[in-house]
Amino acid sequence: MDKGVAMEDVPYARIVREGWVLIAILALAGTVAGWGITRALPPTYGATSTLMLQVDSSQSSLFERNQFSLARVKTYPALVDSPEVIDGVREDLGLDRDEYSDATLRQMLSAENTEDTVLLRIRADAPTPELAKDLANSSARHLSDLLESTENSERDGQYVLELQQVLPASAPQSPDSPQVAAITGLGLIGGLALGAIIAVYRTTTRRKLLTISDVRKASGLPVFGQVARFHRTGGREDRTAMVTLQDALENITALGGSARSLYLVVPASEAALEDEVLAGLLEAHASLGSTACVVDLRARPSTGEGARSWTEVLDPAARSEVAGSHREPHFYVKGDSAGAARLASTVPPAIEVLRKEHDVVIVVCDSGSSGLQEKLVGLGARTIISVRRDATRATELLTTVTRLRVMNIHPIGVLMTHVPRGALENVAESWRTNDGKTLDDPGRDAWTTASLDLLSRGGDPDRSHRGARALLG
Repeated sequence: MDKGVAMEDVPYARIVREGWVLIAILALAGTVAGWGITRALPPTYGATSTLMLQVDSSQSSLFERNQFSLARVKTYPALVDSPEVIDGVREDLGLDRDEYSDATLRQMLSAENTEDTVLLRIRADAPTPELAKDLANSSARHLSDLLESTENSERDGQYVLELQQVLPASAPQSPDSPQVAAITGLGLIGGLALGAIIAVYRTTTRRKLLTISDVRKASGLPVFGQVARFHRTGGREDRTAMVTLQDALENITALGGSARSLYLVVPASEAALEDEVLAGLLEAHASLGSTACVVDLRARPSTGEGARSWTEVLDPAARSEVAGSHREPHFYVKGDSAGAARLASTVPPAIEVLRKEHDVVIVVCDSGSSGLQEKLVGLGARTIISVRRDATRATELLTTVTRLRVMNIHPIGVLMTHVPRGALENVAESWRTNDGKTLDDPGRDAWTTASLDLLSRGGDPDRSHRGARALLG
């Protein structure tokens, strides 16, 4: 489990919502597997023949005969395994001795005496219904013959015993094993249990941001915009994405107070801000009547066609060549030779140049570029964090927020990208009364103070969010 995600923060409704397909698939797979096992196992049919012990005596009372028969019948179940019975059954049914050895027949035959009765039940288990019936009836006859030949001796004629077959065995209609319903049901239950375990594990250990509530729980920040997913085919889906981008820009002013001309966008994960979203931001600004440019200073910047190198911003000769060329004058990317030191020295003057030419400048940089972030905030930039739905993890967002706050940078909120149309929510309804109130406060908030205190004691900056949470209580 990710250490930054508590088990109790994951509602069961979300586990079911995210994992119901997996649970259903595994339940179906378990059911099919259980049914398949029953098809693979050989069927076994059972047949039962019932005998009753009768005792006759002219010298004993009815009570004595009854007590004698109850005591005597208890010893008869073991006789079903006697050689006389086994050999007689094999001979009656014409069974091959190699296939049906004595040990095999003894496993197929069993007998029991119902307590406090004179009834003896002989059960036969066989691969076919007819063989089961024949085994039960044949063993009953031979056991009765064995009893009469051994119990009714001429020397002791006080009791005459007879085992009479009162309920002959009949061919069973269905096998006793395997039990199809029971095994299939166990497969269904096992599949459901396995699916539930995997769903809980996946949700709690690979927690990805899916909703506005997830963003709030992970970072405490509001979401000011959800950008619908762009599609390569364009059409209705891209029009929806543009509308959501325009709403996001309007929400920035509503949430962050007065409008600013410089924004710092920090992606919380690698795929949190794609070319389509950056191009959409430029188009959305244009539709609202303002000019904007994007400066992508990430280690792996956007590679959209027509993007200009960052080094051209301060190069008058290169800038004069832009007019009439195929290159986009509103999109700049980091050059291969632009190191951290060069960027740190050229950012402030270049930003001022771009501010004179555009109403809004949007700068994108990695979450680990602390030097660039501090310089941009020093120029008055408002900070925005971008996440990608179902791709950015909660811990990635939490780590990004903590790094910024350790540097006394207070983000306005979070922009969630790549949101399916069906998952779009009412962003404004998720805002709280204190959202945006500390944006203009130059002092550090409690989160920042706790994080710095942890770092001063040798904490890991990448894990400082956990210490900050603990210190805040």
